[in-house]
Amino acid sequence: MMRTVTGYSAKSIDELPTLWDGFAKLVRPGLDITAFGANIMDLPPDYSTKSHDESESGQQELYVALGGSGSVDVEGASLPLDADHMVRVDPGTPRVLSSGPDGLRVLCVGGVPGGVYEPPEWSSGAVDS
Repeated sequence: MMRTVTGYSAKSIDELPTLWDGFAKLVRPGLDITAFGANIMDLPPDYSTKSHDESESGQQELYVALGGSGSVDVEGASLPLDADHMVRVDPGTPRVLSSGPDGLRVLCVGGVPGGVYEPPEWSSGAVDS
């Protein structure tokens, strides 16, 4: 007898769909998450993202290092991001993610405070693997 279980989903990080030549792993669509956004980004050594904020989406974001180390640069402060530190940033606050000499694998989780999560179109569209 075949049994279908729908109460959970599990995959290895390498099985997740990707964007931007593998730079981002799409956790939300990969695990069929509907309540919040989640991505994993692999930053190469000594790399910084472009400054961005989430004023358009209204999302509050949590950054958790899964490997390596780096920082989240917010309002002139360089906040450590490593095995012992995580960072939350509110919508509308510009931030830059930077990796250290060993690179950084970071889990980014986002949701709308007091609201319903609406995934951005780019996170549900065509992926490159």
